[in-house]
Amino acid sequence: MKIIEFDKDGSENRSRRVKILEFDRGQDWDTSSVRAPAPQPAPRASSTPEWNPSHARRTSTSLKMHVLDLGQLRLDKNFVVANSTVATAREPNPFGQVIDIPVSAYYIEHPDGNILYDAGCHPDWSGPNGRWPEHLQNLFPVIGGEECMLPNRLEELGAGPDQIRHVVLSHLHCDHAGCVEFFRKSQIVVHEDEFAAAFSHYAVHDESKPYALKDLERWLRLDLHWRRIGRKEPDQNLVEGVRLLNFGSGHAYGMLGLAISLRSHPSVLLVSDACYTAENYGPPMRPSGISHDSIGSARTIERIRATAGDMKADVWFGPDADQFKTLRKSGEGHYE
Repeated sequence: MKIIEFDKDGSENRSRRVKILEFDRGQDWDTSSVRAPAPQPAPRASSTPEWNPSHARRTSTSLKMHVLDLGQLRLDKNFVVANSTVATAREPNPFGQVIDIPVSAYYIEHPDGNILYDAGCHPDWSGPNGRWPEHLQNLFPVIGGEECMLPNRLEELGAGPDQIRHVVLSHLHCDHAGCVEFFRKSQIVVHEDEFAAAFSHYAVHDESKPYALKDLERWLRLDLHWRRIGRKEPDQNLVEGVRLLNFGSGHAYGMLGLAISLRSHPSVLLVSDACYTAENYGPPMRPSGISHDSIGSARTIERIRATAGDMKADVWFGPDADQFKTLRKSGEGHYE
């Protein structure tokens, strides 16, 4: 085992404090089949992929899921729950409410290939030369020490990028895909509409959405192994007990989730920002303040609710601070 340290541009630097483990005898995954987009099946009558809950009940006897605490974002609550602060005739200038919401990722150990769901913020997100543009640094500052960065959380578990077969990205916003560049051998799974939208923003230098253009530029320079999930592509098993959920358009241009079937804990739906919090989930459903497609977002939440009922599963929202406090973090144990 050796320790590789990365500089701001992702290149090796022995003086860099943020570290990633690389294992000399790690699994050499076959990524030859993932450079091109997956073949698209014939369109279905419905725009929503069909869900068969029996597929998700197949548990793996050796699956272990670790909850990674990657710090917090500090932001106005109106971004999370729309119209949380509303001016009235009696109170025309109400005080806003600033809250801290968790940034998280989930590392799943599995004999058929380990999986990482989401990749947090890049360690060099801030500062004059940071990955994030100044307005995003001001709107959504990251709260947390170096120990909260994804490379260090994986290091605590003795895990390195070469040990992870699939990196599933719920979407490509800067607080969910910042560390993608470290996973040079992994299959990086992303929705095709999200992939196209993010790089369209890059091509025209559009920083109006929370895509970090410096992250995108770095990805273009690397030989990363992307697998793009088609808009009509059905839900599918990644490995036994872990099912990829194609949510489609909503919070972002294309959202992906995971259904995890566990033995000693209720099954779990990982939904990331497809549904921010229990307050959004309802019922009644309350929309978030950041949504590319509000109708798609509402449809997705209804689908999540139906799927959770079919599976008898818990729904783990992405940035719900109250729920996240109740979860067992990677330093405290795991779920299986």
